Amino acid sequence: MSEEAETADAGAAVGEPLLNRSQLAQIFNVSENTVDKWRKKGMPVETEGGNGVAYEYQYSACEEWRVETEAQAAEERKAADDFVAQKRMAFLNLGKKDQAAGLTAAQRKELAQAELVWMQAARQRGALIHVDEVVELLDQIFGEFRAGLDGHPDWLEREFSLTGDQVERAVSYNDGILRSVQAKIKAAALGEDPAQVLDPMDGRLL
Repeated sequence: MSEEAETADAGAAVGEPLLNRSQLAQIFNVSENTVDKWRKKGMPVETEGGNGVAYEYQYSACEEWRVETEAQAAEERKAADDFVAQKRMAFLNLGKKDQAAGLTAAQRKELAQAELVWMQAARQRGALIHVDEVVELLDQIFGEFRAGLDGHPDWLEREFSLTGDQVERAVSYNDGILRSVQAKIKAAALGEDPAQVLDPMDGRLL
């Protein structure tokens, strides 16, 4: 970092007020107990607390520590996942090309058990989502999207005093958007490219 940048950072830090545990917890949207845990894990403290004295923190130093800690944790998780995958392959004496072929019943069982353990661990840390949960969420989102588009022409009519013809054009446009979205969802479900999606305004191919 250049001398000018270091000077600027130092100036910004000097201008920051010191924060107590509650204030820092509000900024990061966590509990005060979480702030305590972070401090014990090495988050920098400006004023040491104890014996009736409150801990005081500098936001910029705490944010820098948090970002670095999260990045390190992500790298460690990835390294652990890679290690598990490599050891699983080695344990079953499999190479990349023959992993899915030529397995005995016992090897297939071991592979399935290893895959299950890996998926359970990935799901616990939020790296794996069940397809039913995704489908349910998409249904909810699409329902809100459809409801918004269905009410859009009426809102336009009230807000801008549209004529009946203009409202019909808005309805047609929104219907075209819904058809395009449905076509893309159907194509994705079938593993195909969507066939001839039309511009909802003038019907030309996109």
